[in-house]
Amino acid sequence: MGLIEFSDNDGVRWRVWHVDTPPARAHLMDPQYRNGWLVFEREDGTDRRRLNQVPEDWASLPRERLALLCAVAVPVAAGKTTTTGPQAVWTREDAEAR
Repeated sequence: MGLIEFSDNDGVRWRVWHVDTPPARAHLMDPQYRNGWLVFEREDGTDRRRLNQVPEDWASLPRERLALLCAVAVPVAAGKTTTTGPQAVWTREDAEAR
């Protein structure tokens, strides 16, 4: 399944999709994201989150369940641009605890 759009309980529109980690790069990933994750992105692009515990049936979940998963997903920090182009910067729970 590709991209799913839904509204949360406040009427905010979101998009969600699954990201697979290529096996050749899995060792480079934070261990909790080695098996892939869900990305939740607010329709206007002002908020992006990721969830590392992907339910097998995520693509068939009702809107209410997707909204709950979105609410517990980890916010993603804004990306940065380098000489090789835009780079995503992911929030790490251990960094937030500092």
